[in-house]
This record gives sequence, structure tokens and C-alpha cells, in this order.
Amino acid sequence: MRRHHATRMLLVLLTTTTMPLEGNALPRSSTDTDIIARFDSLAHGSLPASIGMPTLDRTGARQLSTLVVLAPLRGSVTFPDESAATLYDAVLDGKVAVVTRSDQALDISAVTEDGVDVVTIDADTPTTGHTHHVPASRLASPGEGSPRRRRSSTYEFDGDVDQASEPPVAMEMADPVAPLQIRLFLHDDVRASRIRAIHSDYVAWWLRDMEANILPAHAPINVVYLQAIPGISDQPYGTSASMTSWLKAAEAYAASRGLRRTWKDKYLLLTNGLPAKGLLGQAVPATGVAMATVSGPYTVIAHELGHLFGAEHDSAEWRLSGWWACRTNMYFNETSLLANCYEYSKANIANIQRHANFKGYLPPHLTGAGARPATPAPDAAAGGLPGPLLGGSPSLNEAP
Repeated sequence: MRRHHATRMLLVLLTTTTMPLEGNALPRSSTDTDIIARFDSLAHGSLPASIGMPTLDRTGARQLSTLVVLAPLRGSVTFPDESAATLYDAVLDGKVAVVTRSDQALDISAVTEDGVDVVTIDADTPTTGHTHHVPASRLASPGEGSPRRRRSSTYEFDGDVDQASEPPVAMEMADPVAPLQIRLFLHDDVRASRIRAIHSDYVAWWLRDMEANILPAHAPINVVYLQAIPGISDQPYGTSASMTSWLKAAEAYAASRGLRRTWKDKYLLLTNGLPAKGLLGQAVPATGVAMATVSGPYTVIAHELGHLFGAEHDSAEWRLSGWWACRTNMYFNETSLLANCYEYSKANIANIQRHANFKGYLPPHLTGAGARPATPAPDAAAGGLPGPLLGGSPSLNEAP
């Protein structure tokens, strides 16, 4: 089962000197940069290749892990300071993983049977090993700026597909060789220090799944994180008018910077609280514009971006895996009774592939107002059961 939480494990290298430990802390190693250098040497050599690394498990106990680096992903990631990151398809201790190699850091996101484990090594900052569990059903109140969470069964995706109150700007023809561009704007109420965690918890595994399992080889994805942009990152939200306001702001942003608006360009505003009352996110598929709360389940960004790629609620499903059920990325209910599968259903994979193969195709009903979806269709091969359980270029020139 894949339960709806992520586990963060900070990785440190073990020294040969035995030192007293306090709690789950490990002694700071003088060779943290060595493992990054070893990884870089391995990643630029012949792949696949493996590297051993001492880590902390979820209880804080020491263990030796094996990371197998398979191949670099085709896309790229750019953070707000314009530093670039490279992603690698990998396997960590037999689990599907993705490695984000950013400036002086490695983040390894591994999809496990009970969530997403994130192993972090940072050469610049002293680290303390620990295990951190964050249930996805604990959400921040709208506008709440603290990291505290509260549980509610009223937060969901039902009704998150919307239409613009005014005709959207017409899409231009996309360059057939240009990569897909995902621009993720951090609202001012999202702490800048959370960017790496947001990427490794919410985005990295999605990128790997899209490139490895869904999109054709000629469709790399470039992700650009942006923040502190007046008129963009300070957008008001939490009301029924939030999506319309954000859509106009996104269109103005693109126009002011001479960015082409094509089906390959997606704009997502990441907020701390709920974008609208009771909703974890909102999307206007015909415009490529959406909103999502980073206080929501770890599939929330995959869900809203899924809408922008033509994925639908009524093509989602829930499955039985062992003794626990999980929901695929586009399931419309957020409930603690279902875990996250961390993948799209076969039907929604077909929808996303159709969107890419037919240059931004969307079925007519996805361009209109959202309505309660039909019963999610099961994926028989994956053991799904019927019915809901419960009723164009990297933007280094995009400075503020």
C-alpha cells in the first residue's frame, strides 16, 4: 500500500570515529562533499551504475543503502535563484526513485509501499538524521501561514475544474521540438526555504513518472520555480474569484515577458492555504493555468497539472493493494480512508498521451465548468474496484 504521506530522511555519511549520539543525531562528517563528488563521477560515467551510501531509516537506525542510477531524465529543473538541477531515474534499495542533483545537494525521492521517502544530503548545512511523517489529510486553513495542520473531511478536488469568466487568450502554435514548460509560482505565504522539500515531495516523483511511463521520448519537461514577483506571488486567494484573478495575472505575466502561450506552457500558483473554500486546487484546462495548495496531499500538484494535460476525475480509480486501498492521482476525494497510489490510472495515462500527441487536445467537457464526476472507472488489470468509496524556454530571463 502507498499511504498518503511522505517520509523525509536526512542522509549523512558515517565517520570511522565512534561518537556519542543524542537521540537520532549522527556525527557531522567531514566528507559530505565526497559523496556528491562520487555521485557526479558515477552519473557522468557509464550508466546504469550503483553507489553505496549510509543512511538513517525511519527509526533513526543506521543502514547501508544502495542507489542505482539508471539514466538522466530529459527535462530540467530551475530554482528561483536560477540555479539548475538535473534529474536522474534511479532505484533506491529496490524502490523506484528519482534523484535531483541541485547546487551542492542531492535529494532522492523514492516511491515506497507506504508513501514517498526522501533522502537528502547537503554539503553546506550540518544535518541531523530523523524520520518525519506528514499525513496528507492534515491541511492548513485558508491563509494560514504557520506549518500547523488540521484534519477536515471537507477538503477535496470535486469541482476544481473551472472555466474562465471571460474568453481566454488564444493559444499559439507550439514549436514541435520545444520542451513542455511547467512554471510553478510560489505564493508569498509559502516560505522560500520549503522549495527543495516541495520539489522532492510533490514534484520529483511526478516528473519521473511522466517522463518514464507516460510521455513520448520527444517531450521533455522543464520545471521552473519562481517567487517574489509583484502582481503574481501576492495574488489574493481563498474565494470564488481567486481562479479568475490568477488567470488574468498569469496571462499578463506571459505578455509582459514576451512568452508564447501554447499548449506546452502550464502555469501553477502554489499557495499555503486552500485556493478556494473547500478545494485543494483549481484548474482551467483550456488556458493551462491552475492553483494548488502545498498544505495538501502529496498528489495535489500531480492532480492539478493532470487536468492541464487532459486527465479527468471520471477516469480515476481506487485500487486494493494488500489490505489497504489507494486512489490514483486524479481521484476527486481527499480522505484518510484511501492512500495515494502516486500514479495515474491507465485511462488517464491515455488522456495525457492524447493531449500530447494531438498538440493540446482537450475533450469539450474539460473546457467548460466542472461538475461532479461520474463513477471512477476501475482498472481491472490493476485490481481496481468500481465506484467511489466515499459519495517556451527555461525562464532564466523571467526575473521579477
